[in-house]
Amino acid sequence: MVIVYIMKKIEAIVPHSRLDKAFSALKGLDIGGLTYFDSKGRGQIPTPELHSGRGTSTYRPEFNVNDIIVLVVRDSMVDLIVDKILSSTSTGLAGEGKIFISDIEDAVDIGSNKRGEEAI
Repeated sequence: MVIVYIMKKIEAIVPHSRLDKAFSALKGLDIGGLTYFDSKGRGQIPTPELHSGRGTSTYRPEFNVNDIIVLVVRDSMVDLIVDKILSSTSTGLAGEGKIFISDIEDAVDIGSNKRGEEAI
């Protein structure tokens, strides 16, 4: 038996300063909706030095401030959405985030009880 997934979950970790650009790029696409939340993380690139609240010294935070955008979409939309996120958030430098794409077996809309692609 071959399982064909018709839905994908996209999780994009983007710098907090570029979240509005990502939202603007995704606006108008037929995605149904999205979820985002604040996150902190650390990658290969060191965190930048920041000035303290009083401005008299600097410190290096342990984690970068990021946001994670989560979307569940039809498989046919994945490339378009990834391209929109990349074009709106990437400057070509290392350490700007990641995009993860995974298969979704099923989805259920709690209010309407619709399942599968109809639920998204």
